[in-house]
Amino acid sequence: MLDLSAAMQGFVLALGLFICPGPKDVLVFREALLGRSRVMLVAISSGSDLVLIAGGVLGVSAALETFPALQVLLQFAGVALLIGHAVKAARAAVRGSGASVASATKVGKASWVRRLLVMSLGNPASWLDTVVILGSVGAALPTKAGVTFSVGAFLASIVWFTAWVTLARGASHWLIPSKSWRMVDAVTAIAMLGMALWLITDLVARL
Repeated sequence: MLDLSAAMQGFVLALGLFICPGPKDVLVFREALLGRSRVMLVAISSGSDLVLIAGGVLGVSAALETFPALQVLLQFAGVALLIGHAVKAARAAVRGSGASVASATKVGKASWVRRLLVMSLGNPASWLDTVVILGSVGAALPTKAGVTFSVGAFLASIVWFTAWVTLARGASHWLIPSKSWRMVDAVTAIAMLGMALWLITDLVARL
């Protein structure tokens, strides 16, 4: 029998974390603006959250606390990932190369899916929300409650990304001009760079 209280706890806590947009959300929003499949966007985003939450509940969060060097290594990798995406978005904003929907949608399915998967599973902000916070809370619960807690958190992810993608699709009608798309790329670059700088500051404080 499902522990509904644990499921509700997971849903509420996860939704509270997810509604604060991070680099992954910015990327999902941009891909949704470009008309990518809603089902694919939600499936990749929420599916990766489930993997990370389950990993945290099963002990990854505890391992990160036991081996601080592993956490530092992951943060370095995350910084490199975020800076790479920030540079790419900044170039698109300056040159206008990403401003055209027609040119952007020429990107193959495998390319944008791979990019979203990397950002979903390798983004430190996602790890903080899913593995560290949700994972540690779920791991502290009894086994069955931990499972239903994870289910609740997963459902929250589905609700959030479904709403987020729907919002992006609605906004796409207002972002047809090239200047609007350059603004989207600029915001993407700022969000990625901001998170990278925050991680660098945290790393310096640790060393």
